[in-house]
Amino acid sequence: KVQTEGLSFTGWSLRAKVAILVCLSSCCCNVVFLELLVRKDPGIGNLVTFSQFLIISVEGFIFTTKFGTVKPKVPFNSWLVLVIMYFLVSVTNNYALSYHIPMPLHMIFRAGSLMANMIMGMVLLGKRYKTVKYVSVVMITLGIATCTVMSATSRVSLKTGKAVFSEPINVNDT
Repeated sequence: KVQTEGLSFTGWSLRAKVAILVCLSSCCCNVVFLELLVRKDPGIGNLVTFSQFLIISVEGFIFTTKFGTVKPKVPFNSWLVLVIMYFLVSVTNNYALSYHIPMPLHMIFRAGSLMANMIMGMVLLGKRYKTVKYVSVVMITLGIATCTVMSATSRVSLKTGKAVFSEPINVNDT
């Protein structure tokens, strides 16, 4: 069945549903534990990123390429460029976390590339979008800007209930 409104899981296999659930819960756990680790030691992000890349590489070598016996479908050079770019973005994000940026704000800000993507699509590819898409992107961008400003100016201490502006996060206070 194909539905045009809403999201329906009626035509999905149990295996697909479990895969999505495991993926989402794993990503959420990853973010929670990364934030806890970064609060304890802001420089640990790169070690976590390297460890994740190493585990995924070993898993891919064992299960996807069957210990190198299966020829890859994507040329190695193209794959290497993407991996290097993704690794550099991850390291840059880890560096941003060393400034005690709250993790939810960091995630929202990372997701804020809609405006840049739309502008690049218009400039480089000559794309034109429906008015509703322009309005949506502007509203999301304004929401991200609002979250950014508000998180920078209105931290409230859980202990005292008073506003805190430049105090770094202390894990022992929670």
